[in-house]
Formats: sequence, structure tokens, C-alpha cells
Amino acid sequence: MKMLDEGHSSHQAAASRAHEAQPQLASLRTALPTVTRLRAFARLLCLDATQADDLVALTLLRASPTMRPSRIGPELSAWLFGRLCSYYDSEFAKCSKPSAQLSALPLSGRSDALLALARLSPRERKALLLVEAARFSVEEAARISHCTAVEFRLLLGGARTGFANAMVAFDGQTSTRAFL
Repeated sequence: MKMLDEGHSSHQAAASRAHEAQPQLASLRTALPTVTRLRAFARLLCLDATQADDLVALTLLRASPTMRPSRIGPELSAWLFGRLCSYYDSEFAKCSKPSAQLSALPLSGRSDALLALARLSPRERKALLLVEAARFSVEEAARISHCTAVEFRLLLGGARTGFANAMVAFDGQTSTRAFL
């Protein structure tokens, strides 16, 4: 009889653990559509696929214990992008290649838009990508970047100008609609 009780107790404990894990699994399921956007954003931000994948993995690994089922849709997306940007700023931007070393970047055969992005500072590149590629509003992107909307608009303006100038230098045209 004791073995039956122990078996029943362990089954209840396992069921309890599975029930506790349900919110976390539900949160991860709601995050999956955002992961593709995170990965594409990280690749443009880092300009290095391996580094970008490491950044996304780090973001998801560190964010998953604090994900809540109440965070779904746009709120989850903005929250994860904010975490990714914070980790990039604190751990990856230091390793980012300066624009003076463009020849060292693995961008051969890539578009002029990637070369133009590589010429921007990591901070400018992040601002431009948050608004133009990830489609966050200036206010949302400012919150993600931990700055005021006014500061962010100035940074974004400089990034757009730098990007446009680089595109003009690469192809001699003023049209940047291929990327923006």
C-alpha cells in the first residue's frame, strides 16, 4: 500500500511540476513568431550571422525565466527587442567592427544597403533598424533604447543621413527605397 501511495505522490508531484511549467511553455509559444524577427534584426545589427545567433540565444535564454503569459503580442515583441538591444549594448557592441575595417567584414557579394549599414556606428545602426526594419514607432524604439524620444529622433536623423550618404556613395543615386 505504501508503494501505491508513493507512486501516487510522485505522479501528483510530476503533474504539479508540469502544471507549473505550462505558463512558461505558453509564453515561449507566444514568443516563437517574434524569434524570426529577432533573428533578422540581430543579423543586421551585428552584421555577423554567428554573433547574431549567439545574441538571440542569449536573449531568449535570459528572458525565458521572466516571461509571463500576460505578455503577448506587441508587448512581448517590444520587451524581447528591448532585452536583445540591452544585451547587444552591454556585451556585443564592444566587439562590433568599426567602419574603418569594412574590408574585414564578410560582406562580399552583399548589397550596398548592408555596406551602408556597416558604415554606421552600432548605436545609429540599432536606431535605424528598430524603426525601419523592426517597424517600431519612434516612441517605442526610444523606450527600447533607454533614451528620450527627442534624443532618439536626433540619433535616427543622423542614422538616416549617414545611411543615405553611404548609399549615394555606393551607387551614385539618391534613392534608398530598396532598403527603407
